Amino acid sequence: MKIRATYIYGIFILFLGFFTYFYNYWYPPKQFWDENYHIASAQKYIDRVAYMEPHPPLGKMFIALGEVLLHPNDHIDKSAFDRTDYIKHFPKGMSFAGYRLFPALFAWLNVLLFFLILKELTKNDLLAFFGSFLYLFDNAIITHSRAAMLESAQLFFIFGALWWFVKKYEVEKGWKEYLVLGLWSGFALAVKANSAILLLLFVLWIWRDIRQGVVAGIVADTAAYLVAAAAIFFGVFYLHFALGQKMPTHKNYAISQEYKSIIQKEETANPRHFATMMRDNLIYMSNYQKGVPRLNLCKPGENGSLFIGWPLGIKAINYRWERHGSEVRYIYLQGNPVTWMIGLIGVFLSIVLVVAVALFKAPVRNRRIFEFIAGFVFVYISYMAAVAQIPRVMYLYHYFIPLTISYILAVLVLFYLFEEEIARGDRLVWGSIVTIAAAIVFAWWFYSPFSYYKPLTTQEFNKRIWFEYWQLRPVR
Repeated sequence: MKIRATYIYGIFILFLGFFTYFYNYWYPPKQFWDENYHIASAQKYIDRVAYMEPHPPLGKMFIALGEVLLHPNDHIDKSAFDRTDYIKHFPKGMSFAGYRLFPALFAWLNVLLFFLILKELTKNDLLAFFGSFLYLFDNAIITHSRAAMLESAQLFFIFGALWWFVKKYEVEKGWKEYLVLGLWSGFALAVKANSAILLLLFVLWIWRDIRQGVVAGIVADTAAYLVAAAAIFFGVFYLHFALGQKMPTHKNYAISQEYKSIIQKEETANPRHFATMMRDNLIYMSNYQKGVPRLNLCKPGENGSLFIGWPLGIKAINYRWERHGSEVRYIYLQGNPVTWMIGLIGVFLSIVLVVAVALFKAPVRNRRIFEFIAGFVFVYISYMAAVAQIPRVMYLYHYFIPLTISYILAVLVLFYLFEEEIARGDRLVWGSIVTIAAAIVFAWWFYSPFSYYKPLTTQEFNKRIWFEYWQLRPVR
């Protein structure tokens, strides 16, 4: 019966996710934020043009694959996309349905993965269902994911790694389990480099094995994880090189004379040249990051923000706007204030709990749940500490990984504190959970015009400025 209940809740959560993440994802039929970059990159795969980029290739490959599968723009000449890294003008009548297909699809599937993570953690279907509302109705993640961008694909593989990490945490693990974790990690890293935080899941597994006295297979386990992650990461780059069969005409990138010769001889798929092409790409990626400007809070219109403000939603970003008489349509990166506050509270209470146990020897109610709380606090703090060292400008969506970790922590802390009440169906506790879920849905609906490009008057916009520090600004 419990398995059947899990299926029912999973199907229902997917049904809801279809409408929050996937339905009408091709709207608006106009570009916003980094689509100008990512669509240009994706089209180069379709047309077999070599290029280099600051991000690993897999996310753009999925964007290209969607366009190939749906091919809604066969009647449009897109050859100009191959001659630029930033598309200033998109052809009239162009459809975004293909380019946005996989980002929206991954975002939708993430709803189910997030539910499964919570189910594995709490072993409670209903709590996992309501806990999934934190991701299901997050306006910021919805807004960003319904576009030809990278983060939803990245989160898909991160959630897969988290699910596998939790599922196999307590069992006796061999090299095969570590290999699968490495595969998930490798795919995530092949989308965005900040997925390297997943290495900490491997560390937590190893640390548990050591504490359990299981040390005989550590070398094999470590090798399996690293080899699997490296195989996926470098395998994706090999495909990236193999597809780049023509020289770009608009830019030299960091292509050495040796690399140019490889392209001209049509030998980019030859593994013998992989090291040369990888070297040139890494040089370009490094030089690109050095050229990214630093955060300048004094600059008018600065969209970047400090990492310390991210948990509070600082700062919102106006991705796109379009005036229609007295009303304006917006695509605005603005979080659901209820879910973000719950995440922040979850992180705070989790840190308090870990400190209380570590320093003041507070009794542990549930050792299993406490270990997960401590582990995810470790991951959260490590990520934030790492981004604090990055000198380049960063944006609110760089918080998506720790944001989803904060959601997991919120559910874990709730379960840790009220495990008995949840198990026996305490009316007050479950009534509070349902009330919070209703507040999440209401806040999602209230801020949905920012996610779905719905018109707002200035007065209606101002009603949504709950906190000035968000820096939400209407177009006047």
